[in-house]
Amino acid sequence: MGVIRDMLRLSPLPEGALAPPLSLTADDGTWIKLRDFEGNLNVLLVFFADEGEGTERFVKELEAARARFEALETVIFAVNTNRTDRLRELRAHFRVQFHFVYDPLALTARAFGASRRALPMCRDAVFLIGKDQKVRLSERGFPEVITLLRAAAAAQGVELDEDRASAGPAAAQSGASRVRDPGKPAQLVQEITSAEAEKLLDQASSPYLLVDVRTRSEVEADRSPDAIHIQVDELPHRYHELKQTQQLIFVCQAGDRSAAAAEFMTSIGGHDIYTVNGGMSAWSGRRASGPIEPKNRT
Repeated sequence: MGVIRDMLRLSPLPEGALAPPLSLTADDGTWIKLRDFEGNLNVLLVFFADEGEGTERFVKELEAARARFEALETVIFAVNTNRTDRLRELRAHFRVQFHFVYDPLALTARAFGASRRALPMCRDAVFLIGKDQKVRLSERGFPEVITLLRAAAAAQGVELDEDRASAGPAAAQSGASRVRDPGKPAQLVQEITSAEAEKLLDQASSPYLLVDVRTRSEVEADRSPDAIHIQVDELPHRYHELKQTQQLIFVCQAGDRSAAAAEFMTSIGGHDIYTVNGGMSAWSGRRASGPIEPKNRT
C-alpha cells in the first residue's frame, strides 16, 4: 500500500535545482513573482496540505522566528490551494504576518514536486530558494525551524548564532522594508451577473470570450451556446487555445470552479477577467444542450 501511495506523489525538487517560475496571488491581493526576488532576497516557500494543528503549530513557529529570517534577508510565503478569502481568514486565525499565497489547482505545488498526482492539492513541503533562484533546501513535511534558519544563514554565507533568541531590532530592520513589500497589486477577478456577462458578449465585435470550465457531461446537458469548453483542470495546459489571456468570462455550475480558473489566468498575467455569479445555475441567457461542437478561434 505504501508503494502505491508513493507512486501517487511527485518527487520534490532537489537541492541545487533551478526553481520553477512562481506567479501567484497573495491573501492581500498582491502579486507574488519569484523572479522579482532574484538577487534581492531568499524565499522560504511552505506548502501545506490542510489547516490542522500541525500546520498551525509550524506556521506559528515560523512567525516566532520571522525577525531572524528577515535578518538573514529571507521572506516567507505559505502556499495552499484555498482561495484568497479563506487564506486571509487562516492568516488572521494563526496570527502570522507573512503572506499566505493562493495556488489554484496546485500547479505551482506540482512544479515543485509538492503535490499529489491524483489530486489538485498541496502536500506538506518546504523549500528555500536562494537569491540565485536555486533550491538551497528541499524537505518533505515540516522540518525544525532551526534547520531552516541554518539553511538561510548558509545561503547568506554567514554562520548562524543559535544561542540568540532573536535577531535583535537592528539586524531585523536591515531587510524588513524589502520583506514587507512582496509584490505589486494583482489583477482582481470581478464577479458579474449573467445579464452583465451577456451584455459584454453581445457587443459588436466583442473581444470577450465565455469559457465554461465544467465537465463535459455537465456542459452537454446544459450550457450557453456562446461558451467555449475547457475543463478547469485542463486549463493550465490548454489556455493557449483561447489565444488571449484577457477579456475572459468564466462560468461553471455555481462559481467555485470558475473562480479557480479566473485566479489561474490572473496568476499568469491575465487581466479583465470575470466570473459569472451563480454560474449556470443563475444563467438567464440562451441555453443549449447536446454534443459540444468545436469552436474555431481565428
